[in-house]
Amino acid sequence: MRIARQPCYTETPAIHVPGVSGEIRQQPASGMGMGMGMGMGYHGHSLVRGVNIGGFLVPEFWITPSLIADIPDPKPNDYLQLCKRLGQDAALKLMRNHWEKWVTESEVQRLANAGITHLRIPVGHWEFVDTDEGYVRGGLPFFKRLVYWANQNGMRVIPDMHTAPGSQNGFDNSGTTGGINWTNDPQNVALSKRALQNMLRFLSSDPIMLATVDAIDLLNEPFIDSLDFAQLWEYDTGGHTLVSSGLHRVPPVISIVDRGFKEYAWWQSRWPRDWNSKYIDAWLDAHLYHVFDRNIDNWPLESHLRLVCNNGRDLKSNSTIFPIIVGEWSLALPQAALNGRENEARRRFAEAQLDAYDQGGAGWIFWCFKTEASPEWSFLDALDRSWLPQPLSNREFPQVCGH
Repeated sequence: MRIARQPCYTETPAIHVPGVSGEIRQQPASGMGMGMGMGMGYHGHSLVRGVNIGGFLVPEFWITPSLIADIPDPKPNDYLQLCKRLGQDAALKLMRNHWEKWVTESEVQRLANAGITHLRIPVGHWEFVDTDEGYVRGGLPFFKRLVYWANQNGMRVIPDMHTAPGSQNGFDNSGTTGGINWTNDPQNVALSKRALQNMLRFLSSDPIMLATVDAIDLLNEPFIDSLDFAQLWEYDTGGHTLVSSGLHRVPPVISIVDRGFKEYAWWQSRWPRDWNSKYIDAWLDAHLYHVFDRNIDNWPLESHLRLVCNNGRDLKSNSTIFPIIVGEWSLALPQAALNGRENEARRRFAEAQLDAYDQGGAGWIFWCFKTEASPEWSFLDALDRSWLPQPLSNREFPQVCGH
């Protein structure tokens, strides 16, 4: 790999966004995005009610299977495989069409009207730094358009560095399933630092984008047990300094550090106490799912609800040390928990999570805003099926956690 001599974002063509260039919202519009009353969290900060814009700039084919439907078997498993399989020109043509259509302005308006206050936007490192890996870039004009739409609808955004050169977790959401190689080569980490710096420069280059950013997710789901933590922590702490001081915002933009599949207790001795001593400038990110642990596949719904409540209590007890945002959660459950009553089960599951995940002091972000064929992972589909309440504060079932 090689470090780019110029920031990649300068090569991206400008995009005109009609109707918003003259109006920068410094605060959400009155009544906009207030679905649960915007309760107060850590240091008086309004709790986040967010959705992830998944499958957009970092493709995941379980979210958008249509992207690979016309590719003969064997299908690519990740974005890097897609880029190499199609070649740069064909992959760029496919992705431009996807970037143009996957998120619409009317969907952003609907999310705002449903009580969503924040959009977490996963983006790949390849958009900000040049490597020889083979990724196709070009999504930044569409990123910018989405931020403008969010601003126009009184929402804020959380840009999320979702990938790293060599992969920080080996999952398709890192761009490649080819192993966990990020910290195996110091140049990979150097490229990530450059990518983060260039992302911040890109955001700072436009007053509307800068006004709309509330937080920066430094790196999604690093698999700490398979990485050199010293290099990861150097990246996180350096990134926190860049975000806090480099974006020139008062109050400062928040840095979000992923817990990396480690328990909260593991982080307690490592979290710098001065990060949260003056203002809200750092959050820990927890992703809470119920379908990736085979040990709970046979649990009935009540057991899953108890686990949600326990998670809420853990969030609350640890939030005195660091504010915690539940940066990903969904309505996905093992089949046994549905027990032939899917609508009731998913609604009860949703209500319990909505109540529990405020307890970390920062709020929550649902994964994701929509999918093509997996409604339990789609906020918009869940609204249509009444799995999620409207307004978000409505409750159909008695509160199970007692928060």
